[in-house]
Amino acid sequence: MKTILLRLKKLLGPSRLQQSPLSVPRAKCTNVTADKPRAGFDNWVAGHPRDEHAEDPSHESRLESLPPEVHRILLSTLPLNELRALVLSSPTIHERYLLDRRYLLCRSLENTLGSVSVDAYAVFQSSSAEFAKPRTREVIRGSLTLYLDWRNAPQQAKLPKELTEQEAITGEDGGLQSHAPLSCTEQTRLMRALYRFQLSCNLFGRGHFASTLQPPLRFEAVDILSMFLCLFEPWEAEEIGCINMFAKEKYDQVFIDIRRDVHEENPKFDGRRPPTPEGAFDFDNSWVRQGLLQGTISRGLELLHSLLLKHRNHDELVSFMQEEISWSLGNILDDAFGETPQFLRRHRKISPRDKKQFRREPLPFMGENDSLRLLPPLAWTVIWHGTYSNLFGHYVQDAIRRWGYVMWDAVRMARTNAKEVLMRQWKAYWRLGDPRDHFL
Repeated sequence: MKTILLRLKKLLGPSRLQQSPLSVPRAKCTNVTADKPRAGFDNWVAGHPRDEHAEDPSHESRLESLPPEVHRILLSTLPLNELRALVLSSPTIHERYLLDRRYLLCRSLENTLGSVSVDAYAVFQSSSAEFAKPRTREVIRGSLTLYLDWRNAPQQAKLPKELTEQEAITGEDGGLQSHAPLSCTEQTRLMRALYRFQLSCNLFGRGHFASTLQPPLRFEAVDILSMFLCLFEPWEAEEIGCINMFAKEKYDQVFIDIRRDVHEENPKFDGRRPPTPEGAFDFDNSWVRQGLLQGTISRGLELLHSLLLKHRNHDELVSFMQEEISWSLGNILDDAFGETPQFLRRHRKISPRDKKQFRREPLPFMGENDSLRLLPPLAWTVIWHGTYSNLFGHYVQDAIRRWGYVMWDAVRMARTNAKEVLMRQWKAYWRLGDPRDHFL
């Protein structure tokens, strides 16, 4: 493969490479442009004709004259934005793309998502109405078993073989964009955390189909911890916790902002009591507030995205939230991060990761590689002094999780002096020493 691509670059020559989308240095995680319609990759291509000043289409370029087999290999190595650019650049390439569209879309989606592809596919599968309606404890356990099998599959062919063309297009449609200057490592960590947070909402929360779900599944918090969070390394669980923390604080502030407007004693509800009027919520009751907060968080990223990105005045915000606030269906992800579930999980069975912690196995910072999710971020190795820890959730204070410490790469940590800030926050919370000492 490498030899073929090198020969291709030589054939194209420097002048052509300057104009080719292939001249952009490849990165495993790349941003997909956001100015496309939601209908999918092919509609986007159809809606963006080639530049009228481009070369005469009757003149076949060196790239276009290559054999179809080389075109297939070349197109299969590109992430989505580069595939789109190349398909748009040439009628010949576009024709070759159409002949093998399913394969190329699947491979390109995998190239774009990298190690996050399995998480994205699991979210796609669990986001359907077909999954939500018969959602039982057995279905959830089976889904997580299948998800674990996918994650443990060889690095090549991570996406399931039965992935259809429409599923690939839908996955591409999600829009992997970032308005902040994130590194590839940070993009990967953020994407997998978002997908895994959404997966937990689909499995244990209300997800997208909030109003069509059956009665609560009644999973205990320790079950969610054991079945879901323990699938991941502890720093990966913290990544999910950072997203959960972000959503929790956003909704909590909204509840504060609309409290008076939705209180049942508000004069606008006069004549509609008893019972409690529709659209009225007693946020002064801590039990009620907690149940509504957790239920609304468990709706997932689509609702959170709408809340954050669509501008609404105060009255519009009140009306929007009155329609969307939901009761929790029982224990959710937030409960699984608590101290009690972690204690119960250890009491039931000591895991191999617990044993690593007991032995204080060395776990220094070993660099960052997008394809190796087992490498811990620098921030994680700093707070645990370069040795293994299986403590997360309750054992990491909100002040640290609030700034997404496990998302940051080493370069950003160094540039912003975040390492010093992290250690000050950590020591202020754990004044009496290492929390792992409590489990010796």
